[in-house]
Amino acid sequence: MKLGKRLQTLHDVVTEDYQHIWDCCCDHGQLGAQFLDSSQAHIHFVDVVPALIAKVKLDLARFFPEAETRYSLYTQDVAKLPLAQYSGRQLVIIAGVGGDLTAELMTSLCCNLRDEVDFLLCPVHHHYTLRQTLQSLPLKLTYESLVEENRRIYEVLYLTSGKTGATITPLGEAIWQQGTLSKRYLEKTLDHYARVAKGKPEAQAILSAYQHLTL
Repeated sequence: MKLGKRLQTLHDVVTEDYQHIWDCCCDHGQLGAQFLDSSQAHIHFVDVVPALIAKVKLDLARFFPEAETRYSLYTQDVAKLPLAQYSGRQLVIIAGVGGDLTAELMTSLCCNLRDEVDFLLCPVHHHYTLRQTLQSLPLKLTYESLVEENRRIYEVLYLTSGKTGATITPLGEAIWQQGTLSKRYLEKTLDHYARVAKGKPEAQAILSAYQHLTL
């Protein structure tokens, strides 16, 4: 199963060994399926939409008939993942949804963490406000980067609830060290917030923060 550049980047970022990987049905379970093929982890596929989980179930039965004991399927709210029911290292992947929804999900998930859990995020839009929310949660930054696919540039955030890692910042740091990709991303971001600020004065502060970046 060939992944697009964005999902392949997310897959390749993960170099740790996990006992459990939660694919919150990023692009219809494609990423979780790739981990099912490339890792020894138990893969948990989760989505609130029954039809999506039914499709993932059919695809897994077709492409991974021998791996039935190595994955689980859930039709439920991602905010209520039963992380506490499992031991060992866990990774939660949330990609392809808006930054506002990602912030809500992360706030809920981080309320009940008992053991160390890692998170891999690739949100669409609202990165600044998402990062502000993440700053308020018991999380550290392991890795961040930009990835471009179909002329859209995404932020990739690899986080941990463990004690080691960098402080999360509202603007990011390493993402501005990727040469021309960083420059184009900054231009797109400035254009976006300049438009938003015309109708929402509260966005002016975000625009100003990005304007002060020097690459």
